[in-house]
Amino acid sequence: MPTKQVVVPGQSGELTSVDQLDSVEAAAVRLRRAQRVMRKPEQLSKLSPKDQLARCVEVLRSAEEKLDGTVKEAQLRAGAVFFDTAGPHLMWVRDHSLYCLDDPERTFERWLTSIWGYSVSQCYLFMDAVRVRVALGLAGSDAYAYRGTVLTTKHIRALAPAVNAELPAAEVQQVWVDTEARGGKVTEGGLRETYRGLTAGTAAPAAEAPKADPDPQPTDSNTSFDSSDRSEESNDDSNSDRLERWKVNEGLRDIRAELEALQSRYSQLTAGGLAPLDAADADREAKRVRALGRWFTKHGTVPVDIVFDAEVVDS
Repeated sequence: MPTKQVVVPGQSGELTSVDQLDSVEAAAVRLRRAQRVMRKPEQLSKLSPKDQLARCVEVLRSAEEKLDGTVKEAQLRAGAVFFDTAGPHLMWVRDHSLYCLDDPERTFERWLTSIWGYSVSQCYLFMDAVRVRVALGLAGSDAYAYRGTVLTTKHIRALAPAVNAELPAAEVQQVWVDTEARGGKVTEGGLRETYRGLTAGTAAPAAEAPKADPDPQPTDSNTSFDSSDRSEESNDDSNSDRLERWKVNEGLRDIRAELEALQSRYSQLTAGGLAPLDAADADREAKRVRALGRWFTKHGTVPVDIVFDAEVVDS
């Protein structure tokens, strides 16, 4: 019952609930309320039987649509809160190596499998989801849509490479905006295409002979890494050396693209729900994949001081 001044037999005052009435008065209020519910169809009595049936069907369908919409929205809001809760705690366990406290040989993936009902790929999706929500400005709320589009797991998978590469939030948002502007709607494929275009960068630097500067001044430029003195860099690097160094960037882009494709294939594989025919063989291959990932995590860095006039690729 809404909060308002209500006068009932034997009691008056500010009421916020039927439970504030004594038992007899509360029973009377509940009875009248139930009678109103049951009498709602009586308003159809003046219509023909055919029209009564049509009206009943209309009301039934409307009630069902409202229920479905309410349940779906509640699930979406609950899912948003779940991502914001589960994602950071999973990352904390992983980043602080809490998963191997009682077993130094246990991997994070094995810990996930042993303590939770979600698959490893789903858990990584939860961690990606909260980082995507942070980049889009949704984290900390139960908002489940960005710019009017419901954020789905497909969107999260497409934006995961951007947030995992520590792309600034403004650039992640721009990936979304550019995708929407180009295609009219935001799809997983569209986001991946936009991100690939963003990371493709400019073409390889043209092989031009260095020009002498008659009056060199220390200035910053969009091709320098910092404003400090870089006199230790050779000013007469050969053109072939510059192109070879540029190939480092191109090679890493190719590897990253292959890994993105593998990530998508693996997600589809695990989402299929079928167990492998040879479980032992599948387990061995999965361990090799994880071992390669750990190797790249440890060794996948490019020393900045040996890169000249090219894009820095962070680990």
